[in-house]
Amino acid sequence: MNVEQEIRQLKYQIKLLKFMVNDDEFPFFMYALDNEFEETQVNAVMKILSAFYYRLNERNDNNFHSYHELNKDDESLKTLLKTYQIDTLEIYKTELPSISEFEHYLNCIYHNKEINAKHFILNLKRQSIYKELCDYLLNQLEGH
Repeated sequence: MNVEQEIRQLKYQIKLLKFMVNDDEFPFFMYALDNEFEETQVNAVMKILSAFYYRLNERNDNNFHSYHELNKDDESLKTLLKTYQIDTLEIYKTELPSISEFEHYLNCIYHNKEINAKHFILNLKRQSIYKELCDYLLNQLEGH
């Protein structure tokens, strides 16, 4: 089987798998499949969301400082984010996250695709990924 046939077969297999995935239960994963996100792209967004979540809750979380210190020096995280020209220290600043900052990071990670931040966040929220953070960011979108 040549490379072209293998690619066609893989695309068909993905199409079949999408029929088996309940998109009501996994809307973000379906969104990622539909938009052909790469694993490193999704991993980078999840790391940013994790940092945003802790920034949002730092006043209520006694472990924030140790979390921040542990993660800002993580070499694998630095390497992952450097791929998208994002500085690790930038995502671990002490100010509250903003929708404009999130949109900036989406543009860095998905620079060759038009990503609708609202749709992206709604799919995360529907899959219960950082729901409180998603609400916070969505409220900022509605305020624009």
